[in-house]
Amino acid sequence: MKVLVFGLGMHGGGFAAASYFLDHGDEVRVTDLKGNSQLGTEVQTLEQRGAKCITGNHRAQDFRWADIVVKNPAIPPDHPLLESTKMVVNDFAWLFSSPWCEQTKIIAITGTKGKTTTSAAVAHALEKLGYEAMQCGNMGISAFTVLSDWEKRNAEGRKMPDYLVCEFSSWLIRDTYAAMRGQFPPMEICAITNFYPDHLNSYQTIDLYLADKLELFGKHTKLAVIPDVFMKQVQKLTGLDKKQVRGIDRSCAKVLQEMPHLKSAYAILLALGFKWKTILKALSSFSGVPHRIEQIGTIGNIMLVNDSAATIPEAVHFTCAKFHMMPIHLICGGTDKNLVAESMLNELKEASSISLLGGSYTKDKLIPLMEKEKIHFDGPFQTMDEAFANAYAKAEEKAKSLPELPQVVLLSPGATSFELFVNEFDRGDQFRNLANTLLDSTHAV
Repeated sequence: MKVLVFGLGMHGGGFAAASYFLDHGDEVRVTDLKGNSQLGTEVQTLEQRGAKCITGNHRAQDFRWADIVVKNPAIPPDHPLLESTKMVVNDFAWLFSSPWCEQTKIIAITGTKGKTTTSAAVAHALEKLGYEAMQCGNMGISAFTVLSDWEKRNAEGRKMPDYLVCEFSSWLIRDTYAAMRGQFPPMEICAITNFYPDHLNSYQTIDLYLADKLELFGKHTKLAVIPDVFMKQVQKLTGLDKKQVRGIDRSCAKVLQEMPHLKSAYAILLALGFKWKTILKALSSFSGVPHRIEQIGTIGNIMLVNDSAATIPEAVHFTCAKFHMMPIHLICGGTDKNLVAESMLNELKEASSISLLGGSYTKDKLIPLMEKEKIHFDGPFQTMDEAFANAYAKAEEKAKSLPELPQVVLLSPGATSFELFVNEFDRGDQFRNLANTLLDSTHAV
């Protein structure tokens, strides 16, 4: 079979797809607009295995050549080069076509924010409760990687995992739904953590963004876990029966006051039939996910927190609420994706200091808003080193006058990252590296 991987990407998804088909003896080509220097060693590795990698441009002849095209989710489905293709798939469509899906319980999780933390927390708790749980999806684990593992299990006569926890972005849902013509396999739980305006640089309207999210719910859904405030709207748009729906807030209002960021995970586990005390015990050992309210360390009374995955203003609001009793030295700003800055206005007003990262969102949205509201800020800075140093200096200055009160240096951008960083993970990694260097130097003294 002739396979074209359309977009190698930077998170390993395209590499996993190419590797899977090479392992099965297929003829593989990879096409990506980025050059070899940007894509790293993956191109060289694939070429050594026999793949043909076309970088720096796309060629129409490769799309006509392919029996199937494995599309990166960031590429829009109406891309003109896809018009000449015989078949377009993604990793989930390939996995969900596998007969082994009937031998594991699938938990599908989407939402604007919190889906990675929820997915990781659910998988962690299931393991603590004595079940084998695998993860895949938007957190960076390709469904092709899972399928390779399942094929090996089958060949060796081993059982499939008890649960597969899948994290879905709206783009992954859209592509999987299209490739499978809406025929998802049975799913034990379909959950949406929340819904906020996002990706409006890719979607013409917020309704279209919501429509892609809700394609995850349908006849294949055994139980749906949904925020209470959103429940009636989802039922109306999906046709779900009331008996199929479980509310997130109603389920956990009394028992998760100390772990509000895990309430969706708690509600999912409760819907699976586990008892609340055993759920809380299992979740209590969950340490969190990198780049999502990641507490890196403390120097004196200054806490360093990496929340680089906060790529929308509402996420900044959510994170700052966790530290509302402490002075916050906020590092924010970045690239615009057609979102309004007013959603984080209260956080900007209440921050003890603001260090801005450069970018179109900072220039066109944040700075005009803060100038209008007479909110002081520093920057915009063009590197994380400068922004971090400024925020930490502000925290040290504040700590001298309020030594009894903990300070928080918080990277919570409220915007995407692409003008100054490779992605939000690169942005968070740079913050963490600077924080760890500072921690090491402090401990060495």
